[in-house]
Amino acid sequence: MDALTFTAEAIKALSWPTAVVLVALMVRKPVIELLPFLRRLKYKEIELEFSKELAQLKSDVKASEPTTNQVSVAPAPSASNNRLLNIASISTSAAILEAWSELESASVAVASSFWTQTPGDAIKNYSRLGEYLLQCKVIDEKQLVIFNKLRALRNKAAHAADLNLSEEAARTYIELATSLIAHIRSA
Repeated sequence: MDALTFTAEAIKALSWPTAVVLVALMVRKPVIELLPFLRRLKYKEIELEFSKELAQLKSDVKASEPTTNQVSVAPAPSASNNRLLNIASISTSAAILEAWSELESASVAVASSFWTQTPGDAIKNYSRLGEYLLQCKVIDEKQLVIFNKLRALRNKAAHAADLNLSEEAARTYIELATSLIAHIRSA
């Protein structure tokens, strides 16, 4: 093989990898700028959709808190809250499911107090439980949005087989759920 043939073969062998690297370098900046607008990114063990929705929900809650001189008192850590946080250190999905279960139980107990029957599966499986609490003036519209978003996030945690959430995401969910539980129980 002479030098000219060797050079031609080397150029053929390196042309596609070089083209791919050049294109990747050219589109790197626009792709990085688009990352914040992604709704869902999943690669192996990374799941960003759930965490992004929780962060948005948490910022919505903080934005709706009173900005006057009133002091917003966070619920004191309860045994239930500590139990949920302990579960979160073992299994984030299980902690989210348990937090939702407690929120749903508190909601059913309060909703059934407006009726003349004991809490049962008919009320628990009532898909418009949040709307009923709104009608009874137990929660306001902003809390209804939070209630429905927590339900949707719970459904994602329950039905996604390969959902790997951070412990911080589970803690945020637990914090939002226990805050809403405290409000519902105090109504």
